Parts: sequence; structure tokens; C-alpha cells
Amino acid sequence: MPTRWRVEGFQSDKPTGFSREETAMEREIKLLLQRLAARHLTDDEITDATLGSASYFEINREKHRGEPTLLSTTGTDHHYLATEVKEV
Repeated sequence: MPTRWRVEGFQSDKPTGFSREETAMEREIKLLLQRLAARHLTDDEITDATLGSASYFEINREKHRGEPTLLSTTGTDHHYLATEVKEV
């Protein structure tokens, strides 16, 4: 079942201004995060992350009891977070 997500971009610890809400399945949001992260990688980094051992496309998933799910990219100064939006 699709979930509402808030997706935000950061450089270091500062917001980049990219922020939007989307309704999607978790696997779709993970794919979106990977594609957003790829924009900040070199051709060699993308190749190594796809065919080698680099973890630039790895998505961290945090879920704590009673808290929204948090997905995040790894590997570069630019990163993206997707937070599950809980309906009140």
C-alpha cells in the first residue's frame, strides 16, 4: 500500500531547498533516492556503485517503534532523506 513521504535534500547538514511530498511504495522511494543521489556522482562513481563495491546507492532504513520510517542515502556530501508522513 502506498505511503506518504517527505523527501528532502541536504549538503552537509544544510538543506538544499529540495523538499516535496510524494505518495509511493517504499521501494519506489528508495529508487527515487538513488536517482537523486546519482546526480552528485561522477561517471566512475556511478559505475563502481553499480558494478563494483562502492555503496553510493545504499539506502539506510531506520524504523523505531512508534516512529515514522526514515530512509537516507549514503556516500557523499549531498544526501537525501525520506521520512514517512504519519497521518493524524
